[in-house]
Amino acid sequence: MMKRLVSLILLLSCCLTLLSCSTNNSTTNDKGQPDFPSLREYWVIDPYGLVNQDVIEASDKVFEQLRQDNIAEIAIVIQKGIKDKGPMNDELIWARNWGRSVKLGDKEDQRAIVWLIRPDVKPEENRITIEISTKLTWLTVGDYGPIMEEAAEYANYDDFNGAVESLTRNTDEVLRRLWKERNN
Repeated sequence: MMKRLVSLILLLSCCLTLLSCSTNNSTTNDKGQPDFPSLREYWVIDPYGLVNQDVIEASDKVFEQLRQDNIAEIAIVIQKGIKDKGPMNDELIWARNWGRSVKLGDKEDQRAIVWLIRPDVKPEENRITIEISTKLTWLTVGDYGPIMEEAAEYANYDDFNGAVESLTRNTDEVLRRLWKERNN
């Protein structure tokens, strides 16, 4: 009886170990890119302190309201060290994988946007990048292109407060307008 119990415990232990190994909740990116920062208290992730706290808090309120209104979940990530290593390992892939790692987007329809600001790249290498979930089909390049262009005007001159304020204001305005058009 005791041997059976020990065998059962060992079997359960092995099963749990295998399950935990197959579930990837890692915050690391194994493709030679920087580790993913955690999504914590705010929808703006700035591990370098480039954005003032009042700007982060104001943006957080706007993004939280968009989430509560069931329009979309939006995050802005400021990250250094992301390199373009080809079409399967660049800033777009990093942003997509970061969004997946923090489970950005509503569980039902997964409408999510990741704005990525790369302060350590040259302006011509795209300091501002957007990654949109596949469920947000009604947001097109015609809608987000001008948002990105205005924010880049700030980011290219190292005004990251201005870039975050611009992304926040314009994303909120455009998403609310499109959401209203779509649901009327």
